[in-house]
Amino acid sequence: MVTIPLLAADDRKRVLVGGWKSKEDLSEPHVTEIGRFAVMSTKKRSKNEFKFKSVEKGKTKVVSSTNYRLILVVKDGKNCYQ
Repeated sequence: MVTIPLLAADDRKRVLVGGWKSKEDLSEPHVTEIGRFAVMSTKKRSKNEFKFKSVEKGKTKVVSSTNYRLILVVKDGKNCYQ
């Protein structure tokens, strides 16, 4: 028996399976929930008063689950950060 490696790609966008691709709909409730959770977790560890504002940019990577790489906008009471 011969094993032939298979490389899969999405023909429409030329993105390899397992590669990072831009997240188009950043307003999806699940994406917003992930952003809020990240800010809440950081807030607990750093004891800062960060507040989640929005998701600025995002990428996803599908492996055994979906990984997210998000750029968030947060506020600390006075300033906004990305």
